Amino acid sequence: MKNIILIYLFFAISVFALAQTNADLVGEWYNAKDDIEMTLFKEGPMVSGKITWMKLPNDKNGNPKIDLLNPDESLRTNEILGMMIMSNFSHIAANIWDNGTLYVPEKGKSFSGIMRLKDDNTLNVRGYVGFSFFERYSTTWTRVLDRYELVGKLNLLSQLKEDLMVIIKLIENISLKPAEEILQKIEKENLLIKLQLDLSKLIKKIETIKKAES
Repeated sequence: MKNIILIYLFFAISVFALAQTNADLVGEWYNAKDDIEMTLFKEGPMVSGKITWMKLPNDKNGNPKIDLLNPDESLRTNEILGMMIMSNFSHIAANIWDNGTLYVPEKGKSFSGIMRLKDDNTLNVRGYVGFSFFERYSTTWTRVLDRYELVGKLNLLSQLKEDLMVIIKLIENISLKPAEEILQKIEKENLLIKLQLDLSKLIKKIETIKKAES
């Protein structure tokens, strides 16, 4: 009876530890170019993943990008956005997930897959054939630390555009007036100071965007 209890206890601890480890891996990840976002999620004791965001989801004709290189012709009309690209990765060591299937749309190829969590926010993803040392594909993903980052950047760019329009209109309003009237307006309304302040705000916003993209 004691041995049975110990077996169940060991099993419960193992499942809990696995769940905790998988929880450290799942979430949103950027590809190496930061133009595609993958979401990794748990499926039972396994980890799978799909494409959930693309910087350029449409082709040059404005149509959703599709899986044109898929060796299976019946799948070539499938959209890239929302596609499952990895499945059934199992945790085999402290920071290693293996025995999964990895599909790479830009190559139109499927591989056996292995993932290594290099640190909390860096994930090495490799595709191989047969044994893991027969590597055919390798890339590094970085964790999306703020899921609202993209929304914030878009809002910032929108505000930046509005601020620029205000400055342009200010300049347009005085550009066609006589020089003396322009000087009077500048002195009366402290226009140069206002423009300087507005431009300073724009510079700070541009610096914020650059930091977010770096």
